[in-house]
Amino acid sequence: MLSRFSKYYKQILALALPVVLAQAGQLATQFADTAMVGNYGGEDPIPLAAVSLGSSLFLLIYLASLGLALSITPLVGEHYARGDRREVGRLFENSVLYCTIIGIVATGAAIALRPFIAVLGEWMGAPGQNIELVAEMALPYYDMLVWSIIPLMLFLAIKQFLEGIGNTKTAMWITIGGNALNIILNYIFIFGEYGMEPMGAEGAGLATLISRVAQTIVIIIYYYSSRRLRIYRAFFERQAVSLSYLGALFKVGFPISFQMVLESAAFILTSILALSFGEVAASSMQVAFSIANTAWMITVAIGSASTIVVSHLFGSGQHSELRNTVSATYHLGVAWGVFMAIIFVVFREPLAAIFTDNADIILLTSQLMIFIAVYQFSDAIQGLSISMLRGLQDVKVIMPIVLLSYLGLNIPIGCWLAYGMEMECHGLVIGLIIGLTAAALMTFIRLKKQVK
Repeated sequence: MLSRFSKYYKQILALALPVVLAQAGQLATQFADTAMVGNYGGEDPIPLAAVSLGSSLFLLIYLASLGLALSITPLVGEHYARGDRREVGRLFENSVLYCTIIGIVATGAAIALRPFIAVLGEWMGAPGQNIELVAEMALPYYDMLVWSIIPLMLFLAIKQFLEGIGNTKTAMWITIGGNALNIILNYIFIFGEYGMEPMGAEGAGLATLISRVAQTIVIIIYYYSSRRLRIYRAFFERQAVSLSYLGALFKVGFPISFQMVLESAAFILTSILALSFGEVAASSMQVAFSIANTAWMITVAIGSASTIVVSHLFGSGQHSELRNTVSATYHLGVAWGVFMAIIFVVFREPLAAIFTDNADIILLTSQLMIFIAVYQFSDAIQGLSISMLRGLQDVKVIMPIVLLSYLGLNIPIGCWLAYGMEMECHGLVIGLIIGLTAAALMTFIRLKKQVK
């Protein structure tokens, strides 16, 4: 029965594999920052908690920016499938301006939110805890991440354009190279090798900043040196810059950004709320989510590939192929979710031990991994459904779905379980399970209706 989907599996995986490797590179940055800073701290959980706090606040700003940039791929893909190269070139020219504006605004917002880290440290403090010290250590790490936003947005402008025309390999190699550089610089800056002073968490941020600037420079060089892309450069004209293009990008990008921010806010708020239960709880939540991102990485890659394929089918009018593409995407995503759930349960303690030597963190992380394994199925369904709706440019419906799922169910139920029922971190993660399951059901129903 599944043999009839074989060509769809191959098509999706051919596009997804480079995205997987690129996502692996992005994941390697977070993994390396968390693991190396954790080992730098040893038995002291404060450096790891500082990275958790700094990255949590930054991630919210980054994902809002990323969501806006993701509109480039389906719009470019639609016109590319129609063979309209002039429109693709003009879309890309406006996309560069669009992402530059986003980068400037996001950097300003991140700077404005900087004092919130210190306020958060005081608010979450409790007798016997060093939350204020965590916040103090998080600030330099956060600052380095903030200055990486503009180069990162320029990188995304070109990356999303290339994915729209079906080129997922270039960004893969550049990202892998950038993150290899990040890991090397992490080792030098965090631990103070080759005559450097040990910088701890701040060193991890500096390594990330340098590697992101390097990635951006390389992808710009590639764009201007590629003969294949010459045709798109030929359509770069001053008069082609238009509010109508910028408006179209924002119209598709805003609901995507809203969904990503709200979903991520649920995870980020979970990490922040874990601070109220102490440094061990905060560090354990950070480690658990870092491990969980290994599963999410593949889901994102399959989803990105499905966005490209669906946008091309949509643009070229091949609607009869959509049903099988959607089914094949679900098969791949759910199979991966089940596989990773098994891995998370069976190897939960060895996985936690990669990040820290602290026995308390390892114990709590291994407990949380059981709950995280439970939501792998629903997380895959909602992620893939949203990716395919994105390819169809049916994104407005996503906003009320995520509002109900995360603000209406996830956060209130998670807080009630954590504080009212005194389940602490375990209750917070159960809230995530409920929110993700609700989102999965509603987005699945919407996509099925659209395909029919």
